[in-house]
Formats: sequence, structure tokens, C-alpha cells
Amino acid sequence: MSSSLIYTWRKQLREGKLAGVVASLPVFAEVQVAEPVVRTPQPAPCPPGFIQIELPGGVRVSVDVAVDAGALARVLSVLR
Repeated sequence: MSSSLIYTWRKQLREGKLAGVVASLPVFAEVQVAEPVVRTPQPAPCPPGFIQIELPGGVRVSVDVAVDAGALARVLSVLR
């Protein structure tokens, strides 16, 4: 189906040339605007053996129990 066919049908409808179709006035639906709902994202549950560290800026670091303590300390010092 080409887009020109749709435009042709629209024109025929406006002119009353489509058989069996009665042109009608536009009808508007009532719309109500609600207050936005603010949701705080919940952290995903940690699988067993993982540790999640959430820093004050909202940064989360996830490591497993075999993480090298020195490497973790260096990463955390950079993120602070």
C-alpha cells in the first residue's frame, strides 16, 4: 500500500465520495493530567558471593568476595 493511496482516501472521505462512509465532525477525548510519580530506583538484589558498595554520589561498585583488597581500595579512593 502506498502513502498516496491513504491521501487519496482521505480526500475522497472529505468530499463524500467514499461509498458507505458518512463523514462526521471530529470528536475530542477528555484528557486529565496527573501529577508525575517520582520513583526512587531500587538497587538490584546481589547474587550470592557479591558485595555492592554505594558511594555518596550514587556510584555503585559491585565486586565478588575474591576481589583484591588493594585494588578495591585504589578504585574506591579514585571514586571518592
